[in-house]
Amino acid sequence: MASADLQRDKKVTREIHRLFWRATTDKPLYFWMTVLLHPPAMLVIHVLIPVEVAFGIQAIIKGNFAEVNGIAYTIVIGMVITMAVFALATWAFDRMGTYSGKYVQRAVFSNFLNKDYDFYSNQFIGGLGAQAARLRDAVEEYDRIMLFETMKAGVIIIAGLIVIATLSLELAGLLLLGVVIILAGTIYIAGLRLKYRRMLSKASNDLAGVLGDSLSHGATVKSYAKEEFEMERISKPLDKWGEAQLITWDSSIPHTFIRHTLLACIMAGLLLASSKLYREGAISIATIALVQLYIIRVANVTLDIGDHIKKYEGLMSHSYEPVSTMMIPTTVNDPIKPLSLANKKALTVNFDGVTFHYPEAKSGHKAISNFSLNVKPGEKIGLIGYSGGGKTTITKLLLRFMDVSAGSITIDGIDLRDLSQRELRDKIAYVPQEPLLFHRSILENIMYANPSASQKDFQKATETAYINEFVSSLPNKFDTLVGERGVKLSGGQRQRVAVARALLKDAPILVLDEATSALDSQSEQYIQTALWDLMKDRTAIVIAHRLSTIQKMDRIIVLDKGEIVQTGTHKELLKQKSGIYASLWSHQSGGYLMES
Repeated sequence: MASADLQRDKKVTREIHRLFWRATTDKPLYFWMTVLLHPPAMLVIHVLIPVEVAFGIQAIIKGNFAEVNGIAYTIVIGMVITMAVFALATWAFDRMGTYSGKYVQRAVFSNFLNKDYDFYSNQFIGGLGAQAARLRDAVEEYDRIMLFETMKAGVIIIAGLIVIATLSLELAGLLLLGVVIILAGTIYIAGLRLKYRRMLSKASNDLAGVLGDSLSHGATVKSYAKEEFEMERISKPLDKWGEAQLITWDSSIPHTFIRHTLLACIMAGLLLASSKLYREGAISIATIALVQLYIIRVANVTLDIGDHIKKYEGLMSHSYEPVSTMMIPTTVNDPIKPLSLANKKALTVNFDGVTFHYPEAKSGHKAISNFSLNVKPGEKIGLIGYSGGGKTTITKLLLRFMDVSAGSITIDGIDLRDLSQRELRDKIAYVPQEPLLFHRSILENIMYANPSASQKDFQKATETAYINEFVSSLPNKFDTLVGERGVKLSGGQRQRVAVARALLKDAPILVLDEATSALDSQSEQYIQTALWDLMKDRTAIVIAHRLSTIQKMDRIIVLDKGEIVQTGTHKELLKQKSGIYASLWSHQSGGYLMES
């Protein structure tokens, strides 16, 4: 493994342990109850009870049956008390595990939600959900291994070795040597197998991503009759997953063989040593019985530790992918001490020498080049141009989905980078070209913009966006679920819901990116009236291919290849016969731009 990869593995592993430790100790009461109550219970069950049994055997050999009766009562009473303690420890552990799972789920969800805008363009969304679920399950398994199984094994091994040492240092030494050899071999082999586990985890994540991508676009698959194509598409990741699964399983075969062979050799050696010591008169039959009982317990626990290490190895590999994703750095970050914007009806927006290029673009290619524009409070600006001219990029920069490469964008004189992202986006109502709705009710989708809005404001927004006419025909009215990404609604209906959401937000800056593109001409006229009411006394930036949407704008900005090439009102731009705007106008059909 390359040095850089090794360093990355160590860094990710450390982060996994930090995350799991924070999750495990999130509820200190349950954590400490588990830690303090569980070991004593294990000590009584697995160590002290067998000692009492050995004393009982010695009493039987000596014929002291009264002592045997007392020992029997002691074992029963001790077990009852111990199981009560064990039940309390289990009760605490169950709650600790539940809370640690919730902690990790929240941590992953929060981390993914706060990633950069471009993060979602480079990820399988279905894969992200699978990663979050695997990490939640992994921390629960981590808690069980570390705080239940490992502590139990530690108590049995340490206490067992101490008890045996009081009877025979030679046997205790041999047993300790055997435990060390088995554990060292198990840990070494687990390290060798870790790469296979990670390979399996990555293959599982990739498969989940491909499956999620296909299923989330089921309507598209059916409309193109591509069911067989999608089945073929999953073949490669499915084969990789199957191959990784078999390699991982096969790698455990020599591991199991070596562990059990070593254990058999150690137990045979201890049996021979016990026989030798008995012949020499160093130990009694009762001692041999007790020693063999402990040897069997310690041997079984040692084998169990091997299984726990395999499980630990598995949970670490399953955690590697999601934690690696969590560690992807964000480039758009809030300032340490963010500033605040005034609560005004309209705000000034200023682009000063803005230049931006996408990281994946060819060297020297700029999506936006030296873009300067001052939008006064309450001014309505229209942005038009051919596709790829940079219009949508400008809206993304204004929303600070990404940062400018050069220049600055300010609102009321404050640089966007000096504001928190929440503060900035609270001041902007944004309607994208393709509004995606949550798989929730129409009511929830509209109220998402302003959950505390009054019923009066909600009714006004829905009436203004002309939603009531189609909602009234639905069986559950506003409680109707819209389906994943809003697939149960038509494009125009989704657009109206998005407009109603923007109306309800009532923000001082309005950004519309083809907000009426999915509407028929009659609906567009209604919505345009609504939008003009919304834009009143607000700062508005409107992108449109349908020029009828922007004819009444205070100014129209024409973009070409990321640069401003024309500025003026509709009438002023039409007078520039050789300009792009006049050319676009002459190519219109039914109010749309004909792409060229």
